[in-house]
Amino acid sequence: MQRPPRAEMEPGSTASSPERDPQRASDVQAMHHLCRRADGGAALVRWLAQRTGCWAGLLDRSGAVLVGALPALEPAAASLVADALDDMFGRGLRTFVADGETHAAILLAVDVPAGVQGPVLVFVGADSVPRSLAADAAVLLGTCWWAGETQRLRTQVDDADARCREAVLHLVMSRHTSTAVQIASALRPPLPDPLRVYVFECGAEERDEVVRRSVELAGRSAFIVRCPVYRRHVIVLAPVRNSRRPPGTRPVEVAVAEDIAGCVAGAGDVVALRDTAVGYEQAIHALSVARGRAERWARFDAKLDLPTIVGLEGLRWASALLSPLIAYVPARSTDPDAQELTATAQSWLLFSMAATRHLKIHRNTLSARLQRIEELLRLDLARADHQALLDLALRIRATPCSADSLRPADPDTVVPLDELMRAPAVQQWAHTTLRPVRAAADSSPLESTLRAWLSSNSRLSVTAEELGISVSGARKRVSRLEQVLRRSLLHGPSARHDLWLAMHAADLGSPVEART
Repeated sequence: MQRPPRAEMEPGSTASSPERDPQRASDVQAMHHLCRRADGGAALVRWLAQRTGCWAGLLDRSGAVLVGALPALEPAAASLVADALDDMFGRGLRTFVADGETHAAILLAVDVPAGVQGPVLVFVGADSVPRSLAADAAVLLGTCWWAGETQRLRTQVDDADARCREAVLHLVMSRHTSTAVQIASALRPPLPDPLRVYVFECGAEERDEVVRRSVELAGRSAFIVRCPVYRRHVIVLAPVRNSRRPPGTRPVEVAVAEDIAGCVAGAGDVVALRDTAVGYEQAIHALSVARGRAERWARFDAKLDLPTIVGLEGLRWASALLSPLIAYVPARSTDPDAQELTATAQSWLLFSMAATRHLKIHRNTLSARLQRIEELLRLDLARADHQALLDLALRIRATPCSADSLRPADPDTVVPLDELMRAPAVQQWAHTTLRPVRAAADSSPLESTLRAWLSSNSRLSVTAEELGISVSGARKRVSRLEQVLRRSLLHGPSARHDLWLAMHAADLGSPVEART
């Protein structure tokens, strides 16, 4: 039969101070040393069990063991502790001693800030725990526990903030700017408009330093996102100041690349908030160039965009191609609608299978959505030419235009793609795009590599087999193309779709034009 619990004890009331008790001073010093470890609470509990010869543990108010010595408590001892906890808190006590037939338990509420329900330090075993040791341990364990809780909450807040910033970036890149602006205003800072997009590539351990330096250089009004797709990337949406930079001030991309070892920086052009996706692609292309430069930074070399060149006729072509997707209504409300499928297509064209991280969906879900898009548009997205057509159509539809231009066009007035590609402005764009390759000293192997890489759907192994070289040799050639074209090819967003269109348009032109 269990004996009634003893009255509340006052652990520190009769104990000598550490200054007068060498053993207590030694214990306090040892406990302080353990608390400085990363697993301070668990290490201290294990040390208490060894020091006292009792079972020691940190329990929450329900009796669940948060940290406990091994072996675990026996059922009879666990029952004694559970009853003692109920009695202790039922009577509003902070310390408690309970005696059972075979066990004795000492319970102390650890020291935590007022208003916080902290855990309880429990000793189970012979009644030989020094009261001063128990009291000192309760104070230190309270500090360890509260520090751990604070860190856990800080991690949760940081994780929530990062996910919200990812959501804002996803919305603004999908041109849902009004919703993105509302969410960003709660996160701080608000989204800048106009802006310049920077992409910094660094090691995982340097990302915090890149964020800090970006805030210092671009200002606290810069909206910063740790890229959800590429773990080594930091994306910065920086406001564009109207005033000139003070003399001697380095641009943001230059300063970050120079100040942080191993960091590579790419910067896009100034764009409106609604065109953030364009600015991001520009920054990625600049980043690809920067990887091959000693200074490790580059700014995008702007050229007129193809969706703008094709004009109203291109918009009619794109609307005709995308009409089954735009008008799609799912049979079930739980299935992805036209907007979700469009966002999936855009993300996949940018990031390939890494779109699962961008969209936060499973690989099988992505595959199912792509299959649905193929069925609606009658495209084979395994083919490079069909990918290029879909990419161009989506970019044309995303280009700002008048409401009248978006009205359904008469199918008889829709110009075929090849006719669009033969237009003089498009021909000029194609030859301008390919000129860096054709003007290079090694133009012949570079152009053959580009054609093989495009026809193989950007697969290096197939490219290498077609060229009769090793995979590493093919990678080196494609990397050389990146430097010549000043565009990203091996990493998304890639310029492969524009390059396929440029090569196709150039091949459609006359032999004289092709050699120009």
